[in-house]
Amino acid sequence: MKIFNIHNIKKFILTFINVIFIFLKTSIIYRKNPLSKFIFFYFPVKAYQKNILELIENLNKKSNVFPYIIYNSFSSEELKKSENALFLDLGYLRFIPFYNFFLSRISFIFSSYVNYVFLSKAKNVYISHDIYDTPMVNKKDEKKLFIELSKLDYIFVSSNIAKIYFKKKFKKYIKKNFDVEIINTGYLKLDHVSRELKNIKEKEDSILLAPTASRHYKQFNLSLNLNKLIKFLLNKNFKVIYRPHPMDLTNKGELYETQETIKKFQDHENFTIDILPSYLKSYSKSFILITDFSGTAYTFSFSQNKPVLFYSNINNIIKKDFKNLYYFNDRKKIGFTVNNLNDLFNKLNKIKNNKNLFKNRIKKLKKKRIENFGMSLKITKKQIEKII
Repeated sequence: MKIFNIHNIKKFILTFINVIFIFLKTSIIYRKNPLSKFIFFYFPVKAYQKNILELIENLNKKSNVFPYIIYNSFSSEELKKSENALFLDLGYLRFIPFYNFFLSRISFIFSSYVNYVFLSKAKNVYISHDIYDTPMVNKKDEKKLFIELSKLDYIFVSSNIAKIYFKKKFKKYIKKNFDVEIINTGYLKLDHVSRELKNIKEKEDSILLAPTASRHYKQFNLSLNLNKLIKFLLNKNFKVIYRPHPMDLTNKGELYETQETIKKFQDHENFTIDILPSYLKSYSKSFILITDFSGTAYTFSFSQNKPVLFYSNINNIIKKDFKNLYYFNDRKKIGFTVNNLNDLFNKLNKIKNNKNLFKNRIKKLKKKRIENFGMSLKITKKQIEKII
């Protein structure tokens, strides 16, 4: 990690100050009540940050439990302003001498991020944010990831498919005994999105383009043919909403490419760029999503019973590395897979002329795949309280 520039030095200093602040505050509280429990909640991706506020609602009412919301540079303003919110960039902890000592009162870390820095005395809980058995990293980095995951105490998953996926990978990469408990709690994000969308009523007349991050299998994702695709759709008189992946708005190279796309089409009356923190209005306005292999496909589809077009020439990779994954095998149950513009246009028209074409199929698949739909918040809260 590069820390020797002004921006990163400021983040390091703020992290250091807050580590000392936490040490002093927890020490004072602990002296008064040795049964006190201090908890970190760290959800760095904006899409999952609403979940923190919902999860800690009950914990704030307990006299001996002290939850801290840890935020970073990419966190929402709402999260930054919430009670007991502190800036900590966990990536910088390793550069702080004796950080394990200063944070030794922290009892639990709940996170939607696989953190490679673990506190020696804390129980670590990873809250997975995938519905399916989606590959979490590229093949070459998979072993390293699951070695780190084996250091966790708990993993909360959203479905039996995800549970089987984790167990299978642990068996493959971890030869020694490890003690990670995998608990099926349901999918917090999907439940939250589904609840919120019920209160949003928009005219469904647009196509939503939401590619995965450009750096992931770049030769196969939408970014390679994005401008060509947008031009094609606009020429066919479709309304297009383009929502870049959040990583493409923060990484320098990808940001430049994203800006070029926006400049190229921003004056077209049927083109809308969506870089708002929430994607819910774009979801509501769209009768279909076009993506490559982004996980947002199933969130979009299952939250509204709407279809998805998967536009990518990724079949060779699937056959080689991912042929047994439900994530890829279920794509045709919620929409179509296409790899050229003519096929895409034909499938679009088919769906546009019959928007209910996949509705019952999606409902059936959701019921089969998603555990505890509509109940995940209640179940996750219950599990957190049980653990602490």
